[in-house]
Amino acid sequence: MTQLPADLLELAKNVIAAAKAGKLKIAAAESCTGGLIGACITATPGSSAVYEGGVIAYSNTAKSRLLGVPRDAITAFGAVSDVVASAMAEGILAETDVDFAIAVTGIAGPDGGSKDKPVGLVFLSVARRNADALVKRYVFAGSRTDVRRAAVAAALELLHSQMLDHAEDSAAQDAGR
Repeated sequence: MTQLPADLLELAKNVIAAAKAGKLKIAAAESCTGGLIGACITATPGSSAVYEGGVIAYSNTAKSRLLGVPRDAITAFGAVSDVVASAMAEGILAETDVDFAIAVTGIAGPDGGSKDKPVGLVFLSVARRNADALVKRYVFAGSRTDVRRAAVAAALELLHSQMLDHAEDSAAQDAGR
């Protein structure tokens, strides 16, 4: 088995700790990362207490069938778009009993890019119950491995920051009662 990068495992550990502290459940919907987010999370001891699971939806058909991404959204905006990333996150959120979902779609390369959508383009989305999904756009440089690794790091960091923001919002609401 290939060893997962220590920096990614550390980020996953932070996600697990934040989820445990907030009594939150999480899930992932992955395309270009091919399960690496889930691999990093499940490599962390204690992850089963908070990680519901993930879906690798690499093809457009899988995105639609497994995550409920509307086919017309894929046709209109492309599989690598903010709209599809958001739909992926909302789709896995709807199909699970989790509080937060992270989704990733992108072009890892070395081919598949265009002028409008270059190799390295990645969209991440975090969805949570009773809130609009957050979408972030990135363009990472380097090889296919570099792009995928950067996408996993950014996804774990984004998920972690959103869980921390949620905890702060909850604490502020509790203090106001």
